[in-house]
Parts: sequence; structure tokens; C-alpha cells
Amino acid sequence: MTNRDPDFRLQLGKFRLDPVPSHPPHSAPVPPPSIRTAAPTHPTSSATLQQQPPPPISPSQSHTVRAKRVSTACDFCRKRKKKCDFRYPNCSGCTRAGVRCTIAPPGPQVASASVPRDQLENLQNRVQWLEEVIRRKTGIAVADKPTGSALDGDGDPDWWHQLPAMVIKLSRGSPLGRSAVLPSTPGTISSASPSDASPSAIGTELPNVGEIFRDKLEHRLPSVARPVTSAIPRVLRLASLEEAERIATQYFDSMGFQYPFIHRAEFFDNLRRIYAGEVPSPEVHCCYHITIAIALLIGSADSAQAQATEFYHASNETFPTALQNEDLMALRALLSVGLYTMFATSGPSVWHVLGTALRLATSLGLHKVRQSTNLVDDEMAKRAFWSLYNLDRLIASTLGRPLGIADEDITMLLPREFNDDWTEAPGASAMTIPLQVIKLRRIFSRVYRYLYSTNQPTPTPTELALTLRHFRQELDDWRANAPVYPPALLYSTSYYDYLYATTLLLLYRPSPRNPTPDPTSIVSCGNASIQVIRSYWDSYSAGKLKWIWLTLSQIYFAGITILWCLNQNFHAVNDGHLPVWQADEQMMRRAIQAVVIILEEYGKRRPGVERLAETFRQQGTMLFSHLAYQQQQQQQQQQQQQQQQQSAPPLPPAPPQPPPPPPLLPPSEPVLIAPPVPLAPVLDDVLLVDASGNIPVMDPQLAEQLFYSYDWFQEEMATYYTL
Repeated sequence: MTNRDPDFRLQLGKFRLDPVPSHPPHSAPVPPPSIRTAAPTHPTSSATLQQQPPPPISPSQSHTVRAKRVSTACDFCRKRKKKCDFRYPNCSGCTRAGVRCTIAPPGPQVASASVPRDQLENLQNRVQWLEEVIRRKTGIAVADKPTGSALDGDGDPDWWHQLPAMVIKLSRGSPLGRSAVLPSTPGTISSASPSDASPSAIGTELPNVGEIFRDKLEHRLPSVARPVTSAIPRVLRLASLEEAERIATQYFDSMGFQYPFIHRAEFFDNLRRIYAGEVPSPEVHCCYHITIAIALLIGSADSAQAQATEFYHASNETFPTALQNEDLMALRALLSVGLYTMFATSGPSVWHVLGTALRLATSLGLHKVRQSTNLVDDEMAKRAFWSLYNLDRLIASTLGRPLGIADEDITMLLPREFNDDWTEAPGASAMTIPLQVIKLRRIFSRVYRYLYSTNQPTPTPTELALTLRHFRQELDDWRANAPVYPPALLYSTSYYDYLYATTLLLLYRPSPRNPTPDPTSIVSCGNASIQVIRSYWDSYSAGKLKWIWLTLSQIYFAGITILWCLNQNFHAVNDGHLPVWQADEQMMRRAIQAVVIILEEYGKRRPGVERLAETFRQQGTMLFSHLAYQQQQQQQQQQQQQQQQQSAPPLPPAPPQPPPPPPLLPPSEPVLIAPPVPLAPVLDDVLLVDASGNIPVMDPQLAEQLFYSYDWFQEEMATYYTL
């Protein structure tokens, strides 16, 4: 053996183990049971695992005891009081004597046995190797830290690098994995309602490895306080505080019952501070301005549009700062922008805004059940997520696009029915109506996914009929059990009826998986369409109709569905059957006329809609004219049969023969056997064809146009409104 590196002599003389820092008896850190039982085993040698740590030194001893000089001789040379030459692994004296060269262990003398010098060096190299492994695997540098010092996350069972222990614990059937509601933190109120706690709604919740690695290994910036810039943003104020409170009340009495992601009491408290002269923080500034902008837009006065635009531009000054962090405040800002773009003719695409909001919500884990922090934060997080869910279902179904998040991926519980002062009142609180709307949207979502998914096979007629009957029973039960909230009687009665009718319309109208509805669906389609139009006509007559693109789409869908139902009646009579949908004649005609009037009024406010109104009028007039001519022909045939029976001797009755169907003509080469039926200039004044013998020609593409006008209108509207 040759001598080691020249620096080895110096290293050996300075080699010491850091003493274990002492802890008072009352504050000695004790690892939790989960850490003691499930800690991962490190690849250390058995010798190092069997060594006992030195006893702790009291604070008084650490200051009074002076460091002793460490001998630089081996045990054999030290006993003989000879100079040791430190040859490795045995010095010259030990070699001549034929003994093993050993040295006393450094640090406190816990054992009388000596340790070979090469073993101490191996231990030192192994410690350095393990420190480097820890640094590379976890990113934690422990080489410069005193032995026994606490590290970030030490003792925390949820710390990310202890993920294997967490998975093992949950896979063995811990309460966290099999319980419906996660345990609450001591000192907090659990936000889970007993009625919502069902094992099927949550399932086994394991740690999300992807989110943990993203947060801990990508060095994402943590949430920090939003900066207060030196430039004070402009704060717009209405004429008085009373006027501002009145305008804000309009928002919470309408949008607040549909999308309750802003707390009313907190908003009005900030509102009073702003009108008292205080400069709001960036997130409060943005929320105040865009909420007032939405409140001005949903009012009936057209003169407030310019003022609403000014408030919207003011909110944009602090909007980037409100989106600085990935938190609930940023999600509220995105939801407010989405609501504004639904009512305004300018602004970003609501489709893109909601997509960004959904990405943020899922990144925050708002779609999953999580451990409770405190009551207010938990409930506001629920309200924000379910408001986003409601908007996503509404916009996706209106535009005929996929849903933003699947229902199977959502385990978040529904909000509890708290008042503004956080007192719970089931069935009689400000959250009663929003909760009922969310429950309906969940049924709405399943209907939309089942009937409008084009990548699924067409169900059998029996399966389709059973599924539709099941959905109808769910909707009927929802409407029958929806409680009435007296402070908002309009929303808890007529608004429920409107949502019920729109969902029935979604359920029964022609869809990719139900392209030819049965007679029951046709009748339900027609009745639901009349209810939707009547609800809008009541708002239009009272001057409260919201001229937004959602109004346009829902009115058009209802009107075109009535025409489609009437067209089914026309074909049924031609085939010798009774009309499928026997609706009230006067009510049905008024509904069609109401659609024409509302579309024409809409065209005065939004350029381009007048073409849609004219097309709808032409289709409706053509269909009513053919229905009138068909009815006249039936009356003439009945009169002729009566005259023949009176003039001729009685004959044995012959079986009735249905009239022959009209020949199908190719669309490219239309051939008119007789002039078409005169079209009625006004729907309520249909011109009847006289008994000239002319056979009317029904447009062979009318049914196809009515059916595919759904898709055409969705694309047309999405293109025009940049959706």
C-alpha cells in the first residue's frame, strides 16, 4: 500500500462529526406516526444503521466544555508514546508489531472500541455520496446544514417527497381513501353538507402526482401579494353612493341568483369604502368596475351602454394584476369578464375566457374534494367552480361544442345554503335558487352528452325511449321539489319554469343520436317551445328583455322547433294519420308571430339579424300556407263524400284508401306540376286556395332545412359574435 494523498493527514486531523444540537425536554421534535412507520429506507450500510447517536449535550455544557485536542497518533503508537508516521492503512509501528492500526473515534466517547481509519474514511465518503443523492433527487442541500437541523417539510406527512408513504397508506384502506368527506383541520368548520356526503360522489382520493411534480419541480412562482403601483388607477364613481348601491343591487338580484361567485356583503362593504374616498386594491378595483359594468348592461335603459363600456375599460387597467396569481381572485376576474362579454357587443370571446377559467379552476383543484381550510374560503371556492360549471354547460350547448370538463371528473360538493351573514337556512337562503340551478344543470349536462355526442353509436329505439323517460322523470322531480324563495319569487317560479322548458327542448328536439323523434318527443318539443317563447314575450312586453346572443339563440331554437313540429303534422296527415301535435291553434300562432316580432326588434339593435328574421318569416309563412291548403282539401273531400252519399243509393262501405304521396323530386331539377300555394303575407292571415284543382307543391327540402338550421345558426352566430 502506498501513501494516500498528501492532504489526507490534514483531513484526518480535522475530521470530526458535528455534535447533535440539543433540544429542551418539552420541545423535543417527535416525528408523527406516519413518518416513523412509512419512511422510505435509504441505501445505507448496516454499520451506519446500527450506530447509536451520541447523547445530547445540554446548553450549559455546550458553552462550558472546551474542545479537547484530538490525537493524531494511532492507538498503538499513542500507548507506546511513539511518533506515528500515518502510513495507510497501517503505520510503520503497527506493521513492525504485526497489529491492526486503529484510532479512537472522534467526538464524544460513547464506546471504548476503536475504529479502523479506513472505515472512518469510508463513512465520510458515503455521507458525502448520500448528501449528493439527496441534493439531486430532492433539490435540498444538506451538506452545509448542521446535523439534526429541521428541513423544509420535515415532519409534514403531506410533503411532496414523501409521496410513496402517502400512497402506501391510502392503498391500505386509510380513512382518507374510503371516507366520503375529508377530515377537517382542527379548529375549522367542515364545509361538507351531510346530505352531500356520499361515497359514490367522491371515491378513493390519491395524491395527484402530476400536480405535485409540477408545483415542486418546475420552480413555479408562489403566490405573492399583488403590487401596489405608484400610479393610482382611475376610479369611476356614479352620481352618488345610493345610485351605486341601486345599480349593484340589480346585479345581485339577477346575476347573483345564477352565478353567485361574488359575496354580496363583501362587495357592498368595498363599495362604501370606494365612495368614501379610499383607493381600492387592484383586485377590488377590477371587481368593482366590471360588476358595475355588467349591472349597467343588464338594465333596460339603452343609454347606459356607453357608461358600461367606460367602466369596463377602467376594470381593464387592473385586470392583468388581478390575474397575477393562480388563485380564487383570478378565477373571479375571469368569470366577471365572461359575464360581461355575454351582454356586450365587444370584448374577448366568452368561449376562450371560459376555457381559460376552466384551466385555472382545475389547476387549483376546485373540481375535487379537498381538505377543509375554513368555512368562508371553502364555500366561495364552491360557488366559483359551480358558477363556472353552469356557464360552461350553457355556452357549450348553445354553440354546439364539447363540454369543458366531464361530470365524471368532478367530485366537488355542492354549495351549502348560507345567507349573506353565513347563517345556514336550507330552502330559505340566498343560495337556495343557485343550488337548484346547479342541480338542473347537472341533469342538463347528462342529457347533452348522451344525445349530442357524435362519436357514440346510435341507440336502439327501446334504449332511447327508456333513457328519455328516465331523464323526463328526473326533470319532473326537480321541478316538483324545487323550493320557492319568497324574496325572489320571480326567479323561484317563472325562472324555474323557463329552465325546465329549455331542458325539455334540449331533450326532445332532433339530435345526432335521436334524428327522428317519436310522437311523444314531437309533442313535448312543441309544448316546451311555446313555454320558452311565452317567457320571453312576457319580458319583452314589460321592457325587460335582454338583447344578448343567448336570447337570440333560444328564441330562434324555440321558433324553428315549432315549425319542425308543424311540418311533422303535415307529413302525418299526408300519410292518412292524425296530426301528431294537436296544439292550441291560437297559442301556437301567437308564439310564431312573437318570434318574428322579437327577431325583427333584435335586428334593429344588432346588424345582421334582420336576415335571420326574414328567413324565419318565409319558412313560417310557407308552412302555414301549406297547412291551410291541406285543411281546405280535406274539407272539400268531406263535402264531396257527403254529397255522393246523399245522391247515390247506399253501397257497402269500402276500405279507405290513403292519398298517394307526392313524388319526390331531385333538388337540383325541381319540376312544378302546378303553381305553388300562395304564401300568406301575415302569419295570422293565411290565404286559402280556392277549389281550382291546383295541387300544391311542398318544398321537398323544407324539413331538411328546418333540421339543419340548428347547426347553421350556431356557426353563423359564433362567427358573427366571435365566439
